[in-house]
Parts: sequence; C-alpha cells; structure tokens
Amino acid sequence: MNYQIANLIVSYEPKHADFARFLEPFACEGDHEPDIALTYTADDIEAMHKRMVAGTTIAEAESFGVANQFNKRIIRYGAMLVHSSALVLDGRAYLFSAASGVGKSTHTRLWLREYGDRVHIMNDDKPVVRIYDDSVIAHGTPFDGGSGIALNESYPLGAVIFIERGERNSVRIPQSREVIQLLYFQTAHMVGAQTAEAMLENFDRLIRRTRFYVLTCNMEPEAARVMYRAIQDSEK
Repeated sequence: MNYQIANLIVSYEPKHADFARFLEPFACEGDHEPDIALTYTADDIEAMHKRMVAGTTIAEAESFGVANQFNKRIIRYGAMLVHSSALVLDGRAYLFSAASGVGKSTHTRLWLREYGDRVHIMNDDKPVVRIYDDSVIAHGTPFDGGSGIALNESYPLGAVIFIERGERNSVRIPQSREVIQLLYFQTAHMVGAQTAEAMLENFDRLIRRTRFYVLTCNMEPEAARVMYRAIQDSEK
C-alpha cells in the first residue's frame, strides 16, 4: 500500500487495524514508485511492544516503530520528524517541543481555549518538518503517539518553540548551538555517520530559515498569551 507523507510516497503494509486507520487519510491512489519502502515485520512490532511501557497497545507499538524507521529514511530528503505538538495558528504551524512529562500537549490546549477557531492541532506528537528550496513546511503524519490527533495537513512553519517548566512565564531566543542540541533530542537518534552528516546539514538549513524560541512557563492561560505576544512582536 502506498501513502503520501510529507510529499513523499511511502510504501508499507500495516499489520494492525488501529494503526491502519491512522494511515487511511494518507493513502495514495495510482501506481507510484515509492520514495521510501518501509518493512516493519510482526516480529519487529512484538519486540518493540515488549520494550514499551505497560498499557501500550500493539498498534501503538507498530506506529512507534514505523515512525522511527520513517524518521531515519526521510533525512536525505531534507526532512525531520520532530517530537512536538504542531499547533496551527492563522494558517501557519508552530511546533511546541519538550522532554516527556514537561507538558507540550497541555500547553497547546491552552491555545485552543484562548484563541478558539483561530487555532487547531495538526499532530500532537510527531509532525515532520521538510526544508524545500523555497520554503519550510510542517506536515502532518499518521504517527499520533497515542493522542488520536494525526491530520493529513501541511502549513508553512512559523516557529519551533522548546518548552521548559517554570513558575513564571518568559520567552528567550536560543543560540544556534543550543538549538542543535534541543533538536537532536527531539528527532532521529542512532544514525550512521553519513546520515548524521545529512541530519546536521538539515539542522543548519532549518536554523537559518526558521525562528526558534525557548518558552519557560507554568500551565496557566497566561503562558499561551506570553508566547503569542512574542510571536506577534517578532513578525512585525
């Protein structure tokens, strides 16, 4: 079966119905030569499932494993899967990324409360950023991370925001070296030397063409307002 994800034709045969359901909106009609052929077996899925936390479904294990394989394969296409919640505001995507447990999804839901119909969440765990010759686009993927939110949509990337917990809300602009470190921990790991070189080149291209912020925040509605004002001020 062929799917179109981040403007790439991806062949894969899903093994479990719940994961297949998330793939359906990305199905690609016609006879296309795949850019990427993924081969994740039932044994691979079972092995992944055994390593995951209690309560993880077998379909979630399949999604997680396929996403990892997909993430490594897209690097040579100028793309990266970023562990983040992709919020769409006024036609642009903003990626909120954080270490597990910090509360990226909790934060983006504050935006839904504050800004209503102006915003929605495109993907709540693993959107893709792809760097084209003339644009940087955030793409939705079928990899939902258990959130149930995985829309087949694409928007120009507005910014990437790294979230830290704190008692007071503030925004700062990180240096390039810090951005590279933060990005690395939220995308592909355990890659070979040649792939790592391509990944670093992608980081460099992205840093030169995208805004990055570090948001230190609590989980009160004011945190969303502080970040919104910082975005608006930078775009004046």
